[in-house]
Amino acid sequence: MKICILTTGHSPFDSRIFYKQANSLKKICDDITIIGPYDKEFEIVSGIKIKGIPKPKDLKGRFFILDLIIEKAIEERADIYHFHDFEIIYRALKIKRKLPNSKIIYDVHEHYPDMVRMSKKVPKPIRALTTLMVDKSELFISKKFDFIITADEAVKDRFNSISKNVEVIHNYTQFNAIKNDLIKKEYDIIYQGGITIERGALQILKAIKILKSNNKYENIKMVFVGPFGYAKCKDILMKYISENDLESNIIFTGRVDHDIVREYMYKSKIGLVPLLPEPKYFKNIPTKQFEYMSCGIPVIGSYMPPIKRYITAYNSGIVINPLDEIDIAENIAKLLMDEDLIKCMGDNGIKAISEEFNWKQEEEKLISIYKVLGGISNE
Repeated sequence: MKICILTTGHSPFDSRIFYKQANSLKKICDDITIIGPYDKEFEIVSGIKIKGIPKPKDLKGRFFILDLIIEKAIEERADIYHFHDFEIIYRALKIKRKLPNSKIIYDVHEHYPDMVRMSKKVPKPIRALTTLMVDKSELFISKKFDFIITADEAVKDRFNSISKNVEVIHNYTQFNAIKNDLIKKEYDIIYQGGITIERGALQILKAIKILKSNNKYENIKMVFVGPFGYAKCKDILMKYISENDLESNIIFTGRVDHDIVREYMYKSKIGLVPLLPEPKYFKNIPTKQFEYMSCGIPVIGSYMPPIKRYITAYNSGIVINPLDEIDIAENIAKLLMDEDLIKCMGDNGIKAISEEFNWKQEEEKLISIYKVLGGISNE
């Protein structure tokens, strides 16, 4: 069996694509190729072939490289094609026409209509129409794919009406659930992932301002590990930091290598997931909460079901109102004042990942899907 994985909007070394799925599939396949935006034309990493295509500058650029990525995909003559980005649906069936015996998997990371509806990159006058077009075209074209994988139940429910072959592969962490008490704590709080206003970045800064006004927390340290989602967000946050004298309290690392992210979590006391109540966030499950738990640090997260259900299941953190910076600040202080509570919730997070919310069970589902599509016996 030969597998070809396609992406236009992610790095080939994206956590879900490379470190979880591709590495898991090595257990049943020794010929795996990932084609995606990369600055090297060809490389083999951990036995997986990486074939690079030019990195698009923006969403429009991702559409411009569609024909190139499909052309390279067809050259692979793979048995199973697995793609990870919405725009690829408009070209993916070209693979079927050239290679009718191949199987195609659409991996749906997001609820794309909701994503468009809240996007600042889509002009407001055409946002409603664009949302409708994305919704209808995605469902219509997806009927023709052999399998649809989603990252959560809400998106799976959306596709159940058009396909019998839909399965949730949760984006649980592949990190081993291990505490590391030997690493010194350098940061009081961490936020890991893409930084946007909608994900609570400004609310975090407002909470830090409140905490800093208390002499006990005047030296509080907050680290953001990840890239800014868009330039306007960066401008808003930097202006707020400057106007409120928070330069010594806030650190931005930018994008860091996958293996380094875990080190920042170990160096932090508390992990934040303060996503604002946008429609999309009532459906999609943020991966960062599982990564925090796997490192044994408590989570402070929004009340939306995809966050709340996992925090409360094992009492591994505190649920807050993300629109209320006072609530966020008070609960950060509650944890920072109580080392025993931090340890208890951190230990509960380790237990949650070890017992239930880990990649191992998702790997088994993924491999089972590939065995069915590839005609491989489970014996």
